[in-house]
Amino acid sequence: MGESLQNVSHGLGQTVWLMTAAVACMFAMGCNEAGQTSTRLAPIVAARKRSVVLITLDTTRADHLQPYGANNVPTPTLMALANHGIVFEQVVAVAPITLVAHTSILSGLYPPEHGVRNNGIHYVPEDVQTLAEILQGKGFRTAAFVSAAVLEKRYGLSQGFDVYDDDLSKGRLRQPRMVPDRPAGITVDAARTWLDGLSDRDHYFLWVHLYDPHAPYSPPPPYRRTYRERMYDGEIAYVDEQIGRLLAHPRINGDYGADEVDDANHNNAPWIHVLGDHGESLGQHSENTHALLAYESTLRVPWIMSGPGIKAMRVTQPVSQVDLLPTVLDQVDLDDEIPQGLKGISQIRRPSPSRHRGLYAETYLPYYTYGWAKLRVLRFGPWKLIDSPEPELFNVQRDPNELSNLIEQQPDVAFDLRADFDTFVAGHGEADKEANLEVDADAMAQLAALGYVAVGSSDRYATVPRPDPKKLIDVHVALERARHFIRDRLYDHARSQLEIVLGRDPNNLAALLDLAEVQASQNRLDEGIITLTRALELDPRYTQSYLSMARLEARRGDLQRALTVTQHALDLDPKSLEGRLQQAQLLAHSGKLDEAERRLREALYLYPGHPRLLLTYAQLVEIRKGELDAAEKTVRAALDSDPFLLAAWLTLGDLLARKHQEEAAAAAYQEGLEREPDDPVLHAELGLLLARYGKADRAERHLREAIRLSSVFRSDVHVSLGALLAESGRWQEAKLQYDKVLEDNPKHPGARNNLAIAKYRGGRVQEALADLSALVQEFPRHADAHNNLAAIAIDRKGWRAAEQHARRALQLREEEPAAWNNLGLALDEQGKRAEALDAYQKGLEEQPLYWQARLNMGVLLRKQNETGRAAAALKAVVDQVPHIPEGHFELGMLYAGRLDDHDLARTYLNTFLRIAGPNHPNRGRAEKELANLHARPVSTEKH
Repeated sequence: MGESLQNVSHGLGQTVWLMTAAVACMFAMGCNEAGQTSTRLAPIVAARKRSVVLITLDTTRADHLQPYGANNVPTPTLMALANHGIVFEQVVAVAPITLVAHTSILSGLYPPEHGVRNNGIHYVPEDVQTLAEILQGKGFRTAAFVSAAVLEKRYGLSQGFDVYDDDLSKGRLRQPRMVPDRPAGITVDAARTWLDGLSDRDHYFLWVHLYDPHAPYSPPPPYRRTYRERMYDGEIAYVDEQIGRLLAHPRINGDYGADEVDDANHNNAPWIHVLGDHGESLGQHSENTHALLAYESTLRVPWIMSGPGIKAMRVTQPVSQVDLLPTVLDQVDLDDEIPQGLKGISQIRRPSPSRHRGLYAETYLPYYTYGWAKLRVLRFGPWKLIDSPEPELFNVQRDPNELSNLIEQQPDVAFDLRADFDTFVAGHGEADKEANLEVDADAMAQLAALGYVAVGSSDRYATVPRPDPKKLIDVHVALERARHFIRDRLYDHARSQLEIVLGRDPNNLAALLDLAEVQASQNRLDEGIITLTRALELDPRYTQSYLSMARLEARRGDLQRALTVTQHALDLDPKSLEGRLQQAQLLAHSGKLDEAERRLREALYLYPGHPRLLLTYAQLVEIRKGELDAAEKTVRAALDSDPFLLAAWLTLGDLLARKHQEEAAAAAYQEGLEREPDDPVLHAELGLLLARYGKADRAERHLREAIRLSSVFRSDVHVSLGALLAESGRWQEAKLQYDKVLEDNPKHPGARNNLAIAKYRGGRVQEALADLSALVQEFPRHADAHNNLAAIAIDRKGWRAAEQHARRALQLREEEPAAWNNLGLALDEQGKRAEALDAYQKGLEEQPLYWQARLNMGVLLRKQNETGRAAAALKAVVDQVPHIPEGHFELGMLYAGRLDDHDLARTYLNTFLRIAGPNHPNRGRAEKELANLHARPVSTEKH
């Protein structure tokens, strides 16, 4: 059994005395081991220069792991480490926020010292020295592999790492607008690949961050099935498996329970630390996730330390994440490198069981998100004070769920803790120090979906009394619910929730901005303007409100006012990347293309390589100039930087389609859907592309998915789906789609055109002709209607009328391959075969995959006895659309005749009979030709 270091319980009076005695050194600079500045304690394990593996677990509660007593979530890897290592039972996170916690883990500093107080809006200053920098300076190879965008390089934690792998391109978007991440398996794969490249002589520091337990919970199989009622636990079980994969690497694996640390098996075995960044409320104290409140559910995290020669033990004294850095430096025999004044202490030196020290924690998210009070925490032994408008005092040893606030029952304890807390705050002249970062709109939207976002200007709450977050937790829950509804495009439900929020907290700026977004999504633009006006009355210096207002003005058609409002936002914040992007877009839409290009070039000078800037430059400058190759290169550069930028996948798909690279275009849309499977626009564009090029089954699937997912009625999607259904003979289903479009817009020309064709194919010839004639009278420039009149004329052998309508369609839209095909058919039947061949070739120049033109060209070439060219054309048709019987029939007849290859003739004709319907007009000819082939002698010469 492992050795146990137990807290000594002396009763309240003695505990208070200990606190009072420790005040002078609780937070004093230079104190180590709770004030023992002169006496070095003996280490519990021999220090030695070894490699170090740090695994940080995002959003992981200690009490959901086996080493901490969980009995319904097997975590065998962590249990094996615990059985041969040190389990710290009371580890206090500095904040329930990923970037804040990791900054403290890697620097040994508390948030007031390093200035990082929230995700996304702050960064690690360069003057903060990290563990990686210290170890790198001592010859260690250093590498980090992170799993979520909240820890990307731009936030500053890459300092000191030779390799900082934040490549999430093989990851996933958890939900629309949520922060991109990658599964643990992919992160571990990358870390193992790096380990493969090390030599036996290398000492290394490897940090691996695993994000999977973060909401929304979605473990992979088989954990999804095993934990279908407890998805959070399923994520933890999956992460444990992946930690096992990492630790099994030959550069890490070892028997850490052995006593002989100099054994050959242990010479290169590393020190291992598994440490949580914060927990998850899971409904406790009415908080579903984390970051808003400061209870143990989100502040108590696991820490397991293992390595050669470490004996199993459990430490019950409270420790902090800031202890990680001095512990590691002490382990690798670099204790003289521990920065002076560090509040953290090395945990490999046995602390006195009766001595406590104060531990600090905080969450500023309520302030940044809603303008509510900041929460700051002092933990001292079993006691915990939460500093808030209505302060709370808990004995977490006796009341681990923090159900009994003892602030009135234990006034002496509260007084002492408050005095100690004030001492700490007074020791930090910049208690509210912030290291601010410029963040673009996409990142802000993603962070808002997780609750990590600053709303309002920095001075908005300076003199305003701030409400207590715990008293408004229902408002936070309702806002979370509203954002889920917005994400799912259930705007009526979202508006209902936001009205509840504003009823409880009328000045909630975040709720007002969300409400304006809902109103804009529902095309209630005037209401959105009113809502944003109210938001600006609350905070007239918040640039995002002005930018949102400008977007609504643009949608109302007042581009000049939109530009004026955007300029006001830029006057307030000249560095605003979002403002610069929006200004360029508005200038372009106003026809001021040269000025838009100039503004974009200025922005790219300030923010070189920014993915949204690159994308916007490609859209507004290069594509408009017809520089499609340059635009493609620019868009790909944007995607290299941010593979989750869905608008870039859409633009790339459109670009490739314009360049007649249809397969590559479809692949681009599909790549986007791999990042966000529920994006209706990607489904729509892919479906429309596939429909144009004969991929009917796949097209139907994506068009139906676009309709299901979209909150906006897209008539083009319904019309295209209707056309697909009509082509497969499903007239009633097609009519249903057209009826929906005509219900939305009774004059919609596309729906009227396609409905007329459906009537024609259903035998209602005169009615269809009347509808199409009326349509071209009302819309004389409707190319599709003219082309369909040409198709009907061909069907009825009216060759001259067909030629007339096809030529009119091409006057209106020269790039339409179907019109060139119809013109070719009409000319061929009139004996104008050279002109007909030219028409087919022009259609194929416009669209190389338009197989109908290639089929008809092959038939025409066969008529002209150009058998080689005919066979090549027809083979291309069969390769492209093997399910179309006509290509097989024409090839069979060609090989049965002038090409004189009976085997191939039989192959193609049999294929034709197999796939053609029983009433196909050429069925009789194919059967007769096959009979003739059987009666002929076998050919011995192939042509």
